[in-house]
Amino acid sequence: MKTFLPEKVNKSPEEKIGIAKIKIMFEDSFGMFNANSGNMSHTQKEVEKDKATNWIRSKGCEFFCDLAGTEQDHIIKLHDQLTYQYNTGNITLEEVRFAIRKLELKI
Repeated sequence: MKTFLPEKVNKSPEEKIGIAKIKIMFEDSFGMFNANSGNMSHTQKEVEKDKATNWIRSKGCEFFCDLAGTEQDHIIKLHDQLTYQYNTGNITLEEVRFAIRKLELKI
């Protein structure tokens, strides 16, 4: 059986920066912080998750979406779908992490 492998598209440096920032904010919105987050209290972690989630609907995200060559509405939809799937227990946090790492394939 043949499988479909999408053609790899070379992204410009600007697009790569935009995608990287969006990925970081997606991870933060799910509480996947860097190694230094062990020093943060539960309340601080929740505040940072909320900031990241709110950022996705902000002008800042719009700027990085433009850099990435996508529309903010598309990014919001992807984040909402991922959040729904996670919150309903259809996917695990590890599957969320995997999806975020493959985000550029959806942009």
